[in-house]
Amino acid sequence: MRSLYGRRSVALNADTADVGAIHRAKALADLMVLDTPDEQAFDDLVFIAAKACDVPIALITLLDVDRQWFKAKYGLDVRETEIEHSVCRIEIDRGDILEITDLTADHRTNCNPLVTGARHFRAYAGAPLVLRSGAIVGRLCVIDTEPRPEGLSELERAMLRALARLASENLELRRTARVSNRLTELQAALVEIGEAIRGSVDAGQMASATAAIVGRVLTADRAGLGSVDDAVETIDIKTDWTAPGILSIAGRHRLDEYVSLREPLIYGDPLVVADALTDERAFSNLSIAMRIGVRALVDMPVREHGRTIALFFVHSAQPRPWLAEEIAFVRSATDRLEAGVARHRSDEQQRIVNGEIAHRLKNMLTMVQAIASQTLRSASDRESVYAFERRLMALSAAHDALLQNSWAQADLKSIATTVVEAIGFMDRVKMDGPPVALGARAALSFSLIVHELLTNACKYGSLTGDVGEVSLTWEIETDDGDDRLMIKWRERGGPPVTPPTRRGFGSKLISIGLAGTGGVDLRYDPGGFAADLQAPMRHLAKG
Repeated sequence: MRSLYGRRSVALNADTADVGAIHRAKALADLMVLDTPDEQAFDDLVFIAAKACDVPIALITLLDVDRQWFKAKYGLDVRETEIEHSVCRIEIDRGDILEITDLTADHRTNCNPLVTGARHFRAYAGAPLVLRSGAIVGRLCVIDTEPRPEGLSELERAMLRALARLASENLELRRTARVSNRLTELQAALVEIGEAIRGSVDAGQMASATAAIVGRVLTADRAGLGSVDDAVETIDIKTDWTAPGILSIAGRHRLDEYVSLREPLIYGDPLVVADALTDERAFSNLSIAMRIGVRALVDMPVREHGRTIALFFVHSAQPRPWLAEEIAFVRSATDRLEAGVARHRSDEQQRIVNGEIAHRLKNMLTMVQAIASQTLRSASDRESVYAFERRLMALSAAHDALLQNSWAQADLKSIATTVVEAIGFMDRVKMDGPPVALGARAALSFSLIVHELLTNACKYGSLTGDVGEVSLTWEIETDDGDDRLMIKWRERGGPPVTPPTRRGFGSKLISIGLAGTGGVDLRYDPGGFAADLQAPMRHLAKG
């Protein structure tokens, strides 16, 4: 089985490869080139090499740990051979052309199946593929089926070196293009994560959505978030995302089973492992890694107030290198998730506080109403007492609407609806207008104005009979870049109305306007009472 980057499941240690082979394997993994389709740019190079050196076979050979794989081939019908059969690996770290004029006469190659078998390799020359980092990942080689006692000419050697340099540069450019495309994919995934977090209703949904996106984009096998206890002894994974056929590890786990994980967790350092079988930091007990199917991983601690509170993890069932861009992506995804969870936690705490404030304020308003009723029991003007109580109810309605948005803003229609419902004329008050958010001061002012207008309509206007109606509409108009809220109150179907002979508290309250901004026009038309209120939105949005 091969991993995403074409690596076989081979442990990279001293028992299976020398140090140079390990470095080459890592450099190849970073190139992301193994097991990729044919590409014309590389095919052209081996064609030119074969013709320039007058040989039947030319190859761009990449030396993996357990095989040599041909990125481009001319005159050969196989894609790879076992590493033990590779001539290209001979003296690979010397960094210069290797030339063997008769493979049957060289002790290093005279028993090679490619020489003794039907392929009949007889002469070989190969120039190293040297990356900008200095890593040598293979050779561009030419092969003849007849001995070449005279070897290559100086011109042929120069051409072979030049073609090898071009092949190396193409490998680098190819990686740059792949990384650029990968960055675009990862950036798009971060945007998707942000949208998913904003659309989630709770922290669990945020974590599940983020894990699914990260797992999919990284072609991982498992991803998730687990909370860590204060002593960093246990991790509690509520849910995790898994690829088809992969075991979930949701549940509580003791970290001493994964003792090597504790130190980076405690100090907040990410743990990045390309192969758990060869990296002792990953697991103290490899049987656990094998049981849950982890060969490569990224563990990203989540910190708060100087301590680790959670761990975002990404697991792969096969060894794989992690690009620096992918690690940065996991860090960014974790940061976004933690910010979203923190906001949700803060909102939940704010809702609890608001609920307690609302409860206490309602009790206070009820107490004020009771005290007023007791104090004014003997008052001769009972209508004033009732008006006072109804105004308290209007304030309470605005207060409830504000609490839904943490006392920051309230929707205009929600306030009007609550006030009208409290008095009982919803079927006869028609409302229409766009969503408008009012700040705390404007919300309280608007609730009292609607209450006064509605009370007057019940006592003197269109709601005194059985057929009259009220139209309450609003819109936002822009004048020289200044947004203004325009509110229209229209009464129809009631008795004739006349201006009052004196102004009571309610009339004064209405005339003050929204949040004390004025802009009020009251008309007592033959068809019914009309009121127009307007105010700059910049004033109404303030708290």
